[in-house]
Amino acid sequence: MPKTKEQYEDIRMEKRKLIYETALWLFASKGYVATSISDIAKQADISKGLMYNYFKSKEELLQAIMDNLVNEYGGMIDPDHDGVVTHDEAENFIDKFFDMLIRRKEELKLYYQLSFQPQVTDFFVKKYNNGKVYVYQDLVTQYFSKKLKMDDPLAAYFTIVSFIKGVAMVAVYADHLYTNSFLMEYKDEMKKIFL
Repeated sequence: MPKTKEQYEDIRMEKRKLIYETALWLFASKGYVATSISDIAKQADISKGLMYNYFKSKEELLQAIMDNLVNEYGGMIDPDHDGVVTHDEAENFIDKFFDMLIRRKEELKLYYQLSFQPQVTDFFVKKYNNGKVYVYQDLVTQYFSKKLKMDDPLAAYFTIVSFIKGVAMVAVYADHLYTNSFLMEYKDEMKKIFL
């Protein structure tokens, strides 16, 4: 029986997701530069030619991974896209962030490993310079500089970001130290400190 258009689209989305997740894992574990399109195709158990039907290049794959990360964090920071972070949105951001730490540790570990590679950092800075990242940075800076009563907005931004990254690093790389119940308690403490 022939497949419907919707079935073909579902198959296509599944293949794209497989390639995306395989690339993320290989980029993080083997290194972005050391990973080839052939490596990704082999690991995903698809032909190299089929790979190019979904992503034109390794750079396009990296861009898809980074775009996804930026969009997800942006959606957590300003879900209604009105350019203002409210108290409820800040609280919701902290809730979602800790939920990610509990439910998606392996994925976050891969993202962090990937983001610390110099070539990826260079790509990220070039791609997002003066883009969405700075919009989200400004939103966070405005909100937390008022909440923390800090005269220097940039210092407020680096305070909250450093705190969040520190918790995330320990949670994903030394998860035996941060149990899920501890993370939930820590989340409440973070809200008391920052909100």
